[in-house]
Amino acid sequence: MSAREMQVPLSGHGPAILTLPDPLTPDALHALETSLATVLGTLRAQVCGESIDAGQLEYASWMPQLRH
Repeated sequence: MSAREMQVPLSGHGPAILTLPDPLTPDALHALETSLATVLGTLRAQVCGESIDAGQLEYASWMPQLRH
């Protein structure tokens, strides 16, 4: 298995780097999108000092699926 790196430019900051395993299938990409939305939502709450409850986490995890 080889790995790919995805560099996401962040204005005014260094890039965010995500390592993706091969092969990246459509199902795996969808799972990645869903997981990232949840993880980034949780991180945002921690960085901003917000408290986040289980219902908010569940809601955030469903948002990417509702967009499709």
